[in-house]
Amino acid sequence: MISTWQHYGNSGSVLKMKKLLGIVVLGLLLSGNAYAKKNITKPDFQNRIIENGITGFVLRYHGEKSPSKFEITLPKNSPPIISDYHSRYGVLGGSRSNPIKHGGIDFYIKAGSPIIAAADGKVYGVKVKDTCIGNQFAIYFGKSPNGKRLYATHMHVGKIYVKKGDIVKRGQLVADAGAEVKTNCGGGMEHLHFHMSNKRGTEPNAWGSWRFLGGPTGWINPHEYWTGGKGKPECFVEEKEYPEGLLTLPVACNEL
Repeated sequence: MISTWQHYGNSGSVLKMKKLLGIVVLGLLLSGNAYAKKNITKPDFQNRIIENGITGFVLRYHGEKSPSKFEITLPKNSPPIISDYHSRYGVLGGSRSNPIKHGGIDFYIKAGSPIIAAADGKVYGVKVKDTCIGNQFAIYFGKSPNGKRLYATHMHVGKIYVKKGDIVKRGQLVADAGAEVKTNCGGGMEHLHFHMSNKRGTEPNAWGSWRFLGGPTGWINPHEYWTGGKGKPECFVEEKEYPEGLLTLPVACNEL
């Protein structure tokens, strides 16, 4: 039989353990915040773009390696990627929090630049003036050679030239790049967020990537589906033939 003294003694130990656990958790949280990276300034960002040659590169912050575990090689005249698939850092280098890893690819393109269809497909969703992400549209590109369904949403765009139900051809102008979206979703710099899934979103009241793609269980790495091969995106070139079920870049490249 447990004595009254033993009972209160055990309760006291439990309380002490809870306090100790709370201190440990708080310490870990503070430590994580201490190591979180902050956004760089826009002038610093522009300097990095210039230093890297303006086009044809993936901007990596804080020594981050390719999260895809394989090299990404952009054409030398392609707009740069400034936050890659599964990167832990945003377009200005700040640490991501929720989710920690980026679900799409962010291309740095100036407002008004052309956004083009990455393959033949069908527009299945358009949303204008979302309160957090701005304008958005989504295209179904059919199935990849390995049978994956390819759904893609394009976020933070400007004027949209297509509507739901439209059939589009690879290379077709579908939207203009948008100006900076001045919310937390915009990341502090104008860019195209290109995000893919093998599933279609079914919740009309969802927002962001979830609206047209659903949750992370279906999200896929665009670098697996380029016409040039794994990690090798290609610029769209008129009259060139491309394999079905694979994508060219959703942004127009500069003339060589």
